Amino acid sequence: MSTKQTTPQSRGGNRRSRKSFLIAVGAATALFTAACGSPGAASGGDGDGEGEGGVSQLKVTTLSLCNEISVLWAQQKGIFEKNGLKVDLVKAGGGAAGLAAVQGKSADLAFTNPFSTMLAMNSGIDLRWVATAYGTPKKGETPSNAVLVKEGSPIKDGTDLEGKTVAVNELGGINQIIVQQFVTDAGGDPSKVKFVALPFGELASAVASGKVDASQAPEQYSNTPGVKSLGDPYMEVGKDKWLVFAGYVGTADFVDKNEESMKKFLASLKEANTAINDEANQDEKYKIEAAHCGQDAKKLATDPENPYFADVPMDAMKQMAQILVDQGQTEKLPDVEKLVPEYSRS
Repeated sequence: MSTKQTTPQSRGGNRRSRKSFLIAVGAATALFTAACGSPGAASGGDGDGEGEGGVSQLKVTTLSLCNEISVLWAQQKGIFEKNGLKVDLVKAGGGAAGLAAVQGKSADLAFTNPFSTMLAMNSGIDLRWVATAYGTPKKGETPSNAVLVKEGSPIKDGTDLEGKTVAVNELGGINQIIVQQFVTDAGGDPSKVKFVALPFGELASAVASGKVDASQAPEQYSNTPGVKSLGDPYMEVGKDKWLVFAGYVGTADFVDKNEESMKKFLASLKEANTAINDEANQDEKYKIEAAHCGQDAKKLATDPENPYFADVPMDAMKQMAQILVDQGQTEKLPDVEKLVPEYSRS
């Protein structure tokens, strides 16, 4: 299988990347709108998100990931309904497609990551981060990700990745950016690292076979014969804080017009998180996850998990905004104060 290769781009290249990002989002908007109906379909056509009987109806994009459990639990356990919300999940092909959907008004909230959101905002799309879905572990907690190298490899830390080929699931995505910062924090130069894209299922085997020198992958892949982990890059970068991995984003116009519904959505996720973090609910949690993502519940129970929280830790979001600048993804520091409403902050 051939893989596309890239290195961190120059600032001029990043301007082209931002233009490409806008083109991609625009194309995704057209496709998503055509698939889901005309603009306004997500909120009954009146743009205020209010359905019959005063129940707020929200369309929220999903990537069918196992760790979307907070919104799944709130939906299936009647928490949204109790709080006066009706939430429908709409399949999207990725975070950018979700952002396109909220732009085209075919969805109200997009499930996406902070880096994509901040880059979209810097490209002129006014967005608001309403709630977090899950984060990444702090130092001292159980790792959920890994930088994998071959057993016996001379690569010991981020500096040794210079001149090496590193596989990630998506070029230019959140995992590549974090690995670049992992290299920077170790004292290395990420511009000397060659990145290639591989499917999740091939990230560990490609290291074991010598096809690539290293890869960034979920922690459970560190059990693959012939590989070992240098550590969780998110933990190394975040140090004493949880970083934000994914959450729910809407346009500024929609979020501002529907503030009470957004507060109810956030409160519902907080209540769901209390339940899913309760040991008594673990079996049921994994069954719901498995049904959503098509995996085995018993296997999910053995895999490391990201921490679930709904509030937005502003110090972590500001650190991630700075990472985008430090790694040459954007010249302008994303305005996190504008991105995150006061009521969503921890």
